[in-house]
Amino acid sequence: MSSPAPPTATTVQDPRTLGRPVHLLPQFTGQLREGLIDLLRQHNRRYRAHYQVGEVSLAPGQGTAGRWLVSDAPEGRMSCLLERNLVLSLMAHRYGSTLAEAADAPQTATEERLQALLCRQVLACVQQALGLPAAELALQHGPLSGLAPGGWVVQATISEPDQGLASTLLIGLDGACMDRLLRRLADEQPARAPRSRSAPPQPLARRLDVKLQARLLQQTLSLGELLDLRPGDLVPVRLNPKATQVLVDGSCLFTASVAEHQGKLCLTSFADAD
Repeated sequence: MSSPAPPTATTVQDPRTLGRPVHLLPQFTGQLREGLIDLLRQHNRRYRAHYQVGEVSLAPGQGTAGRWLVSDAPEGRMSCLLERNLVLSLMAHRYGSTLAEAADAPQTATEERLQALLCRQVLACVQQALGLPAAELALQHGPLSGLAPGGWVVQATISEPDQGLASTLLIGLDGACMDRLLRRLADEQPARAPRSRSAPPQPLARRLDVKLQARLLQQTLSLGELLDLRPGDLVPVRLNPKATQVLVDGSCLFTASVAEHQGKLCLTSFADAD
């Protein structure tokens, strides 16, 4: 007796993504990543550091526990969580110490001020990516649970090879921010042209354009005769109106006769080329 087959894995669809243009969210994360790169580039120039921004992702969730700084703006609640090693890394570059030395020191008021400054700068990048006008944000410490329901979390990886730094930056967006973001992404998509009820398309033979080239004559000269030519010399030729070659993409497919019609040369009497 054969054993029953193991149950197959099923994918659970998040109801917050149903009927929403979530496939456009990489446009937002890409723009946000560029903003973070520009932000850290300022520190790279100032302190000769090498901060790098890795993958930036966005997914439904409520984040993790930590010292979140929260901004309650009219457009919605945004939160930011910086790992302490990132703040200490910037302090080490600023004051000329090492990251290990900074990690052993207790938390200071200077560290808290730098953390708040960085969070404001990060959320300013979020404002720009959301299409919001730049405004000074008031921050306060609070739990990320204030994002529920409908909260999404941005996760970005930041590294600094010289210090061996690998840190994670988290940004929380509540339901109001996500609604605004998804509406903006949908509105920026080009409108689809309505389907016209025109006549059915013509057969392929009627729609396929083929460029014809007519070779009226071909003259053969020796190399010596060619080198003897001077400006003003005449090369006698004779046009055979009944043996004009008709070429398609460099290949001779037809021969035709040349006729004149209303001052223009025309091809007529087509015949298959041998």
